[in-house]
Amino acid sequence: MSSKFNIDNSGIGGTPFLTFSVDATADRDFTQADLDDNLTACVISGNNEVGMGSDGDKLFGKVVWVSQELQPGTTIPALCAVQARGVARFKYVAAAPVINQMVEVNGAGKVKQASADADIAAGGHLMRGQVIAVDAAAGTCDVWLG
Repeated sequence: MSSKFNIDNSGIGGTPFLTFSVDATADRDFTQADLDDNLTACVISGNNEVGMGSDGDKLFGKVVWVSQELQPGTTIPALCAVQARGVARFKYVAAAPVINQMVEVNGAGKVKQASADADIAAGGHLMRGQVIAVDAAAGTCDVWLG
């Protein structure tokens, strides 16, 4: 069935945004340049802190804003806002995410198809983020964060 309407759920159900500090670990922080490049996939890295994590870590949400205020003595933003629910659009790396499957972070601001794992952690499901759409031409996927 053809339609004259395009479906775009990105951002639906995403508010309110949560405030976190930005992980100051080298290559794990978020800057405005990262957001401008759509490198926004984040993990919980400490108490009320998010970062890019490591390849294969559990996706938490999407960083949507970083402060102009910097952490003392660094070029790292002090705070950020995170979309932790609703539909978020992320860049992905190969292998392309699959509809109705889960994603994990690649440690550089993108997501990827979640790895198979026979063990379920004591804290619950290993992954978060169900893929609802993939745009191979744009290299993006829409993910339901819950």
